[in-house]
Amino acid sequence: MGDTTIRVSEEAKDRLDLYKREGESYEDVILRLTERDQWAGFGALSDTDRETRRGMDRMREALQAGMADDIEEDE
Repeated sequence: MGDTTIRVSEEAKDRLDLYKREGESYEDVILRLTERDQWAGFGALSDTDRETRRGMDRMREALQAGMADDIEEDE
């Protein structure tokens, strides 16, 4: 794959700098931040594999559904 040069404003570069980790290139930052996996590169889940994050997503959805059911029963 070839390289392409893109121009960004100073503001955009400053924002990328906020997310840039030690040893990362700007390309690394952009790829990490634009990955489809919503948990990739953030917080405690940044270094866990996708299957673990998917499992956590399923657990969160089940918990939210259970809470919604409980609210409906109380109404």
